[in-house]
Amino acid sequence: MSISSFLTKKFLKSLFFPAHNRGAALPKKLVKLLNNPPGYWDLPELPEIGSPLSNSGLIAKCQREFSDKFGAKGCFFGVNGASGLIQSAVIAMANPGEYILMPRNVHISVIKICALQNIKPIFFDLEISTETGHYKPITKIWLENVFKKLNFDGNKIAGVILVSPSYHGYAGDLEHLIDCCHQKNLPVLVDEAHGSYFLFCQNLNLPKPALSSNADLVVNSLHKSLNGLTQTAVLWYKGNLINEGNLINSINLLQTTSPSSLLLSSCEESIRDWLDKKCLSKYQKRILEAKSIYKKLIQKNIPLIKTQDPLKIVVNTSKVGIDGFTADNFFYRNGLIAELPEMMTLTFCLGFGDQKDFLNLFENLWKKLLLNSKKSKSLEVLKSPFKLVQVPEIEIGIAWRSESRSIPFSQSLNKISGDIICPYPPGIPLLVPGEKIDIDRFNWINYQSLCNKDLVNFNIRVI
Repeated sequence: MSISSFLTKKFLKSLFFPAHNRGAALPKKLVKLLNNPPGYWDLPELPEIGSPLSNSGLIAKCQREFSDKFGAKGCFFGVNGASGLIQSAVIAMANPGEYILMPRNVHISVIKICALQNIKPIFFDLEISTETGHYKPITKIWLENVFKKLNFDGNKIAGVILVSPSYHGYAGDLEHLIDCCHQKNLPVLVDEAHGSYFLFCQNLNLPKPALSSNADLVVNSLHKSLNGLTQTAVLWYKGNLINEGNLINSINLLQTTSPSSLLLSSCEESIRDWLDKKCLSKYQKRILEAKSIYKKLIQKNIPLIKTQDPLKIVVNTSKVGIDGFTADNFFYRNGLIAELPEMMTLTFCLGFGDQKDFLNLFENLWKKLLLNSKKSKSLEVLKSPFKLVQVPEIEIGIAWRSESRSIPFSQSLNKISGDIICPYPPGIPLLVPGEKIDIDRFNWINYQSLCNKDLVNFNIRVI
């Protein structure tokens, strides 16, 4: 089967990204554009259109309009995904040799740009749920304890990265966290890839969005948590702690010089769609329906995990002795495609399409899964191998570029990694270049490999 033929394959139910549910919730104007003759919309940067960094043209006008609407100093569309804009934000925040404070659940794109630019990460650990293995939302007290461990006089800490909400939808009180950072004159970049729609739904008892919480830089994915096409994203900035010129130069450095006019149109329409009162009402109804789906599944004794994002249905498969990968394979074979399997859980993303048929479909397949799957009593969450605050033994950029050799992970105990070990999804690194593979980390990764095929008998580069 070719890629193009697979792309037209029909699934029983697609509960994965992008959140437009295979076109069901794409903005109407974008659908109309796609209905033109193939390739009709594939245009270069004509003067009337411009680019995300132009001072004039339709894109510049639209970005200014959205900035004014949401009280930002500016915004930039991105067609290299949220990853490209996160990386641009990182190098606008820190110079080579400077430190950035970041949580352990930071996205792999941050690690890559730190390696490229020789920016030094200071990692802080997060509390882990012993029930799911998921990172819990950071609290103000936790962040204050992290700050107590830092040497602000000896290290040039250029800023802080926060992830909210997480892949699964966990989110805390961003405003207090950002305020703590600002008291130390530290700018804050929030990776809000999974919470874009919070900005439009502040009346639905959802987490307060990062932009309204006074973050200096916010990156939203427009395909993960709005209804844009894959690779579309937007970067917002506000406040006075980030130099606008540095930000523009950073975006210019990393974004493509030939941005897709289709994707740029998707950036505009996926935001404008939510500014239309009629469309907004429809999407908010979808969110309320998602909350109802959660409650009804709980009433049917389905073991769900509560998060702050109602569009994420997180099933605790370990409660019935089934790992998330086994459950995912079963659902996939039966046409119900999930987003994120893990050892203890399986996450479905409802998206913005109509999901009225999800309840019965899921319940019937769940019953079949319980009847047809072998149960295990050995599923458990291992204690985190990380210290509260930790830096790699060797600078990440140096380790990435050092001469290395590839060996089986089973032989890597007490070696220094030259590699990023990062199953995707969710794209959260288990190990980064420059870190020592001590016994706790070795056992922790080996345990996860019991179920995750990406981690079975793999090789690793060591220095």
